[in-house]
Amino acid sequence: MAPLTDNAAFWTKKSRKYAASPIADMDGYLNTLGRTKSYLKSSHRALEMGCGTGSTALLLAPHVAHITATDIAPGMIEIANEKLAEEGLDNVTFAVADILDHSTKDGPYDVVMAHNLLHLVSDLDGALAHISALVKPGGLFISKTVCAPYHAGFKFNLIRSFAIPIMQVIGKAPFVEFMAANVLEGKIKAAGFKIIETGDQTSMVLSRYLVARRV
Repeated sequence: MAPLTDNAAFWTKKSRKYAASPIADMDGYLNTLGRTKSYLKSSHRALEMGCGTGSTALLLAPHVAHITATDIAPGMIEIANEKLAEEGLDNVTFAVADILDHSTKDGPYDVVMAHNLLHLVSDLDGALAHISALVKPGGLFISKTVCAPYHAGFKFNLIRSFAIPIMQVIGKAPFVEFMAANVLEGKIKAAGFKIIETGDQTSMVLSRYLVARRV
């Protein structure tokens, strides 16, 4: 097995603690889940990137023909497969993979999803271009991304500019970039998508929920 990247190692180390932690914003999570389900069809082949421990993929599985769910962290996928064994679903496949590891030969997919992932991607333009190649024309890309607040104050800028880089150096934080929501939307459009729905959740942090159709 190839050595883990820093981000993969970070999330693998955190996987058991992550799995045991309650969802911080349950209302926001359920809203995201409900909106996403409304776009799914029983005939869809779906792909979820950055699936973590697989909880969302397992909840979405009854609404699609098949869902492949991946994460860069082997520790996360180990837990996801444990959950899958308990659920006994036969239309879910969990695998270790980064965004660029997905082959276009495995697609095209009707729906590609990336919940709470894009702000953790260092080469977002390259990642979005690859995602676009995985979605069939007319298919959907659904994402939810932590973004910079509309009015970033001194505390937020201090955390982003100083605290997070220091934590990354000592291995206490992964790569993260909080861009403005309009910048994120511009990048998604540039990758070949037409945005058809957006929504913000701001109970704790600003998260932009977004549905885009492949042109």
